[in-house]
Amino acid sequence: MSIRLTGLAALLLGALQSSPEVAVAGRLPQQAEVDARLLIGDATAEGSTAAAWAGLDVRLAPGWHTYWRSAGDAGAPPEFDWSGSRNVADVSVEWPAPRRFSEQDIDTFGYVDHVLFPLRVRLQDGSAPAHLALKAVLYVCSEICTQQEANLQADISPTSSQPDNQAQIDAWRQRVPRETSPTLSITSLRLERQPSPQLRLEVHASPSLSAPDVFIDGDVAVSGGRVQASRRAESDVSLTLPVLGLDQAKPYAKLRVTLVDGDRSLEAVVPDEAAKSPSDSTAIGAKPTPAGRSASIWAILGIALLGGFILNFMPCVFPVLSLKLVSLVDHGHPDSGSPRSAFLATAVGIVASFGMLAATLSILKASGSEVGWGVQFQQPAFLITMIVVLAAFGANLLGLFEITLPFWITGRIGNAGMGRTATAHVFNGFVMTLLATPCSAPFVGTAVTFALSQQAPQIMLVFTGLGLGMALPYLSLAAAPGLAALFPRPGRWMLTLRALAAAAMIATALWLLMILAEISGPTSAALLAITLLSLVMALAARRFQMRRAMAGAGVAVTLGLAVMAATRITDPAATAAAGEIAWQPLVPADIATQVRAGRTVFVDVGAAWCVTCKVNEKLVIDSSAVRHRLTTDVVPVKADWTTPNEAISAYLRSYDRYGLPFNAVFGPKAPTGILLPELLTQKLVLDAIDTASATSH
Repeated sequence: MSIRLTGLAALLLGALQSSPEVAVAGRLPQQAEVDARLLIGDATAEGSTAAAWAGLDVRLAPGWHTYWRSAGDAGAPPEFDWSGSRNVADVSVEWPAPRRFSEQDIDTFGYVDHVLFPLRVRLQDGSAPAHLALKAVLYVCSEICTQQEANLQADISPTSSQPDNQAQIDAWRQRVPRETSPTLSITSLRLERQPSPQLRLEVHASPSLSAPDVFIDGDVAVSGGRVQASRRAESDVSLTLPVLGLDQAKPYAKLRVTLVDGDRSLEAVVPDEAAKSPSDSTAIGAKPTPAGRSASIWAILGIALLGGFILNFMPCVFPVLSLKLVSLVDHGHPDSGSPRSAFLATAVGIVASFGMLAATLSILKASGSEVGWGVQFQQPAFLITMIVVLAAFGANLLGLFEITLPFWITGRIGNAGMGRTATAHVFNGFVMTLLATPCSAPFVGTAVTFALSQQAPQIMLVFTGLGLGMALPYLSLAAAPGLAALFPRPGRWMLTLRALAAAAMIATALWLLMILAEISGPTSAALLAITLLSLVMALAARRFQMRRAMAGAGVAVTLGLAVMAATRITDPAATAAAGEIAWQPLVPADIATQVRAGRTVFVDVGAAWCVTCKVNEKLVIDSSAVRHRLTTDVVPVKADWTTPNEAISAYLRSYDRYGLPFNAVFGPKAPTGILLPELLTQKLVLDAIDTASATSH
């Protein structure tokens, strides 16, 4: 730290010899050491958000350099003040990869000769002109260091198109480190504290690294020393560098690591446990010691049991509750067999389906594929299968077919759902589990997060706990089968109950059909709806009776509405009306930029198939109190995980999340974020915003 303070003092002394210069029309009068100007690129529209690209173009005389967002042992990063702008909501600065300048034992990070900082300018009103005003402070050094101040201005037209400027901006955006790279990957990131703090990276590169360097930022007290490389294979290199000032870092600081090798770069976040743990070493993906693991796994199993039990009462399972009720009442039928065996068979189906989920996720994780809770709903094949099964359930409950019909495949599926054999009850349990996975109940997220960060045995153990928790009501009834006698005996009222259960099944199929339309397009969903409608009408015609006619017509109308809904799916973002929440796309680097500028950010990651997300959105996020904050003093950020997206998956993994919903609040008082639970309340969200904000309401 003494080196850094000495460097800063020298910089300030040099700054006393310089005088600020003022520029108009977007350009700083040329001086011996620096020339800066604003470039305006193209206007863009992302859903309901209007924005434009700009660039701060800084050209330095030979031998001069300026600084990155972390200056190193001396110097200071650029300072940007946009308060004089008009019709500008905010400006996000992107930082191209820096280089290291070494002078004896002093290392600084920045740019030599020329740098262009890409600027994403978000407009308040996309139909009106905007005025971009920047008060910039640039610290530049050669044999001496000076502070240069400039007032730069430029106008942005709603239809701005500057292809030459945009080409320059895009070229420099290619030099901005991202979280993924086609040629670089960090396979391990370990912070070792003894005997002295150092960061160790295991890097895979193709082609192999030629001149790697690593930079650390995120806390003004922390910086990284010079890198030592050890090649383990042609494409695998171990990089080690000392970490300075770690003992003086703020407890909530989130450290970032930037790997640079020539013109390619990669950025990663040091996990919180690695940055804060008092242990000798911590790593990305590091597992607890055996003793700690033993203690943790029992606690996680308890959480899994509780979470699985709560799943029975989540919105996703509501359509299945009617099927459960029909099944329970049906135990009173003379041919229903032993209630105990039926309850046990249903429990076996639930636990076995969780076991199959665990095995599938373990295989996918081992192969490097995306894993998460409910991600099977991202796959059209799974959706089509579930729609067909649910339609068969509904038709069977309405009595439109029995197993003796020629439609033997549909018959077997439908009667498996409502049959009285052990196989039927096991299948029933499978369907209950599959329909429960779009929901993330309290405690489920904790259990799933722990499981998917472990190896296959732990995944299997935790998912078995979830299955046992969800099966607990059936296991309880199996232990006390006499409770089944409390249900009323079957009678004509069962026809009404079956009709209600059928409506729930068909409504669920309609919901999945709408999700399929969003993922695969309206045409695919419409074709499936028409096919199912034709089959149901054929069944109704074969079994036509007056008392069945109304039921068949109901099914036809419902599926007809499904066709209409599927062909009218639109992008919500594209049709957002004035006054709606102006959601911004998820760009992790932009969140950090917003927080550094003193703003508060609310992040919402959801999906069309996530029922809990929709409940949170309807009851909390769209409430007047929360909406007011998100449209006034909070930057709202949204990501849609309806379809597979590696960037969103990586973002969720960076917070040890493997399922939805995901909500977090970032701000000056909580730069590393306040993670919110699965089920939101207005008070919870508003309190988190006030806690993270620089000023409370």
